[in-house]
Amino acid sequence: MTGLSLRLHDELLAVGMVPAHANLALTGGNAPIHGSLTTRAGRTIVFPHSLAAEAGRDVRVEGPFRALEVQGPLDFALTGILAALLVPLADAGISVFTLSTFDTDWILVPADAAGKAAAVLTAAGHVVEMTEESK
Repeated sequence: MTGLSLRLHDELLAVGMVPAHANLALTGGNAPIHGSLTTRAGRTIVFPHSLAAEAGRDVRVEGPFRALEVQGPLDFALTGILAALLVPLADAGISVFTLSTFDTDWILVPADAAGKAAAVLTAAGHVVEMTEESK
């Protein structure tokens, strides 16, 4: 697979596990991605880290994270997109939380490892667009 183009977003994100019985929505801020996915075990939410204090005691929160967005849209027939990105990150010891949308894939990395993640992906032949704040 040829190198992919990604964008490293500056905004800090959190990931939370909301109990199945809770009705909680944490929205606002400038998050490049936010939303929820529900299973029988509960609801996983991605939201601005600035709202983490509002999550409450029943919500398990992880973060802060920064998002790497694969520049899309990506064709559904493509294979190996995440593998091409996750293998170098795993080899470098960088943990990830991945999300896919209809148009593209997202990789959340710990905020303190975002610069290292960008360098690792660049060394693996990918292009990572970073803002001046990100460098």
